[in-house]
Amino acid sequence: MKKGTTRKIIILITTVLLGLTVALSMKGINQGSITSRNVQELQNQVIDYQRKNEELNDRNFQLYEYVRYLETALESGGDEELSHIIDEKERFAIFAGMRDVHNAGVVIELQETKEGRMRDSVLRQFVNELSALGAQAISINDERKVATTEIRANGDEMIINGIVYDRAAPFTIKAIVDPTRESYTLSFLDSVKNQIVGELVDEHYTITIKAEPDVVIKALSEDRIRYNLELLRPVK
Repeated sequence: MKKGTTRKIIILITTVLLGLTVALSMKGINQGSITSRNVQELQNQVIDYQRKNEELNDRNFQLYEYVRYLETALESGGDEELSHIIDEKERFAIFAGMRDVHNAGVVIELQETKEGRMRDSVLRQFVNELSALGAQAISINDERKVATTEIRANGDEMIINGIVYDRAAPFTIKAIVDPTRESYTLSFLDSVKNQIVGELVDEHYTITIKAEPDVVIKALSEDRIRYNLELLRPVK
């Protein structure tokens, strides 16, 4: 792809976004009923669109900088340098939970059958112990665990990544762990199970733990709020 082509694509995208913004703002104006309140609302809209325009300009500048960086990388190192950059980006995306992954691992199935209310502390204990065992990917009911994942009970509901689950339903925890330590991992998790069952004697937990040769852990869904990184700004 020619260098100028990338710039043209960026300019086109930015122009379309600005055009849509202006069109939507004009659509919302009722020219037949201009009052002081309308004027204030319009002023607020103008300020808001100015802010959005500044954000678009900032993003446009960042895209230009990134394109310039890629062009420099291509000129200095050729395709090999660009391939390295892409590989590094993909590796970080995998560890950030943004890609489906699979490998040998363990599957833990849990349900409280007496009161029908799974404790969030039980789920967190298994998740924490798996992290301590070196699990590189964990999911609860196919909700990928990331740094900001919450596991909390609220009445009859269990909330994970902002998604509500019935506490009376079964829960499945999956994890990808070091296959060379399978025996130790299973033994340790079994001790965690026995501890939980022994402490919660008034409740009735059924917990099964098994190793699997190929555990698939889905990526964090893009509609989860934790996928949005707009609040994060790098420290310069």
